[in-house]
Amino acid sequence: MAVIARASLVEYFKVQVEAALASQQVPASEDTAHYVVQLLADSVRQDMPGRAAALLDPRPLALRLADALDERCPAPGRALRDVADAALLLGGYFKARASVHGLPSTYYHRLGGFAYGTLGHESQVLAPIFSDLAARFGQYAEALGEVGQRAGMQTPSGLVRALEQWQQSRDRVTERLLVERGMVLPRGGRPRLQ
Repeated sequence: MAVIARASLVEYFKVQVEAALASQQVPASEDTAHYVVQLLADSVRQDMPGRAAALLDPRPLALRLADALDERCPAPGRALRDVADAALLLGGYFKARASVHGLPSTYYHRLGGFAYGTLGHESQVLAPIFSDLAARFGQYAEALGEVGQRAGMQTPSGLVRALEQWQQSRDRVTERLLVERGMVLPRGGRPRLQ
């Protein structure tokens, strides 16, 4: 099992997130970009059960959101943040895996945007970050989707999956990433390596 130092993991995601935000022309503040980088780094670390637990909770996000908004919730801020962060990751970085459940990306965008918007009104310190994430949730999710796709294309099987996805969807981001990896994608024929 490979061990990656926390600093190098954060730096890796910083480079990836900044590149995706730039390529998708998302006008992200430095603080929001930093929050997203930390969220990604914390969610993939095995020694950070809090972020991973938010992703592993089997309950649907809509039910988790309802629980967070219930007046009996013991930690509503934490519960809302878990819902918002999980929606951003599932609707973005882990979009390919989340689509197996057949939920449209708008499900994650609406739930996550609402949760971040609610947090933006309740949190003093992180209000600008949460408000930015709420206002441009879809753009951030798409940028994280690009980061996730790029990571998935690091293996031959991941590259084949991306190619199959592109053949079905003709998604422009997937196409750009495949071309960056050396694929020639003709409009009507079969793709080939360059």
